[in-house]
Amino acid sequence: MKKTILSIMIVAGAIAGLTAVTGFAQLTPRNLSLAKGSRLWIEGTSTVRSFSCTATKVDVNVVAEPGVASAELVQTASLAVPVSSLDCRNGTMNGHMQKALKAGAHPQITWKMSGYKVDGTAVVIDGQLTIAGKDNPIELRATGTADATGTIRLKGSKQFKMSEYGVKPPSLMLGTMKVGDQVTVAFDLVLNP
Repeated sequence: MKKTILSIMIVAGAIAGLTAVTGFAQLTPRNLSLAKGSRLWIEGTSTVRSFSCTATKVDVNVVAEPGVASAELVQTASLAVPVSSLDCRNGTMNGHMQKALKAGAHPQITWKMSGYKVDGTAVVIDGQLTIAGKDNPIELRATGTADATGTIRLKGSKQFKMSEYGVKPPSLMLGTMKVGDQVTVAFDLVLNP
């Protein structure tokens, strides 16, 4: 879940930054929307096998100010992923993930951008990530492209430990199967005007 949230945050920030860097500021509308083909997923390991969980729902809010310098183009960027939308293609695993992420008390993973820097197609985004009710600052790195229509594509990944957010990696079958603490959140996001 952390990876999913982180990926979403990275994508939203990178997309916003990419738009500014590629010179499409005049074409960028105030609000950008997430295209259907966008993906956000989490990869991890366990003592039994590796796993991948996809976010089936991601809410992104990116507001850009057309006609300003790239360092000021994106005014705000945030995202939210419902914990219940994380699908590991295994109902039992989905349930264990929701429990570990404290979905009852904290039903969403959220991220909010605090600033960004652009260098060519590389974007570094600072923000605040909230998982299972715990906030941490996070730095995301992504690459992006933009086309003549103003569509922006952002790709990247970020590794972190679940324990950094107070999430105890699940352990099953009397401890014989343990999920690794480190996860990777990956994303391939497309934002349309």
